[in-house]
Amino acid sequence: MRKHLKSIALSCCLTAFLCSGIAVNAESSGNQTFTDKIITYEIVKGGVNIVDCDESASSLFINDEIDNYKIIGIETGAFEDCTKLREITLPDSITYMGEGVFSGCTALEKINFPSGMTEIPAQTFAMCDSLKEIEIPDTIKTINQYAFSYCQDLSWFEIPKGITNINSYAFALSKMPETLDIPENVTTIEDMAFFTCSGVKTVNIPGTINNLAPLAFLGSNEINSYNVDSSNTKYSSEYGVLYSENGTILESYPAGKDETTFTVPDNVEYIAGGAFFANSFLTEINLTENIIQIGEAAFSNCTALEKMTLPNSIISIPPSLFCDCTSLWSVTVPEHLDSIGAYAFLECTNLKSLDIPDSVTEIGEYAMGFTDDDEGNFHNIDNFTINANYDTEARTYANKYDVDINYINGNPEMPKYILLACLGVIVLGMIAFVIVRIILKRKKEKDYYSI
Repeated sequence: MRKHLKSIALSCCLTAFLCSGIAVNAESSGNQTFTDKIITYEIVKGGVNIVDCDESASSLFINDEIDNYKIIGIETGAFEDCTKLREITLPDSITYMGEGVFSGCTALEKINFPSGMTEIPAQTFAMCDSLKEIEIPDTIKTINQYAFSYCQDLSWFEIPKGITNINSYAFALSKMPETLDIPENVTTIEDMAFFTCSGVKTVNIPGTINNLAPLAFLGSNEINSYNVDSSNTKYSSEYGVLYSENGTILESYPAGKDETTFTVPDNVEYIAGGAFFANSFLTEINLTENIIQIGEAAFSNCTALEKMTLPNSIISIPPSLFCDCTSLWSVTVPEHLDSIGAYAFLECTNLKSLDIPDSVTEIGEYAMGFTDDDEGNFHNIDNFTINANYDTEARTYANKYDVDINYINGNPEMPKYILLACLGVIVLGMIAFVIVRIILKRKKEKDYYSI
């Protein structure tokens, strides 16, 4: 689930004034760019874009024009890694920004966003650890990927009311307010938008949300409650748990909710992928026969989970379902199960046996009986045993991955092995008898001639 920040080269420019308010005269460079010794500009159709900034700059006030050129944009990464820049004022004439314009500006504390923009581009404020104040106009509708990722303290931040879309990884790995209020007008929050955010404990979801991705808050392990406004027709919450589709889908059980047992409501038919991910409190989760499908990694990293009975209504165990459930020691699988996905029980180090029914026709790689290390190498779990009948897919898996298996109905080839062993003993006995006879005969002949 990790993605690295990328820089994409795009063309833009802008004009700058120092915070003293005194304009700096531009010096022509003889081509399509010029500089005021702090900011470098490029002449484009309709005005100029900012393409670079001297890393010594600490405070900038940028006017809407320079040398009769209108400042209309900022090129990708123009201020990237300007680690001394503390504050900057931008003109509303800017209508375009590339990606990562201020990424890595670790000292940046204060900035305004131009009203000429309609979105905050990808990676704009990534790794801006000191950001404390930002003015975002109502014209901004979208916060793009990684826009505020890796920011060490956004505990003061309020999502602007004009925002309608929050895209993937927008606030990934950042510190957020303890109460995260998603404002009215937001309709879409994409997967991983708040991936592994710290600080946030309560998420308030408005009535306008109609597309909340199941993994939007994945890894934000301090969340203990989702509260959905009663006017929302797509989502609901009960006791802090997030549901959708009239309660038939369990979308997310808060990772920070500290209860030890949970019974899934009767009306739930589907548990979304990653729904219980990384909850470290639940020791037991009770499922009903009304559940017909469970998403991938739904219980992954539930490190306190000890036992689970999967209902007979489930015919497939998805990949990584119980991955890293290190306390899990008992799992009852459905009688008519047809498949077990890859890594389904990976790192379940307390699980010493698993009964696999004859109905299973497909088992994914390293599905059970294995751990893995930081280098991606897989190792057998000591004393893990599969319990299954002989002529089954479980036997194929056990042979392929060198996992111990106990044949419930016995090994039908065992009589053959016993017969072969007996024949072997008989043959060895006969050979030994012949050898002894030969030795005795030779000894007798030797004694005869010695007389």
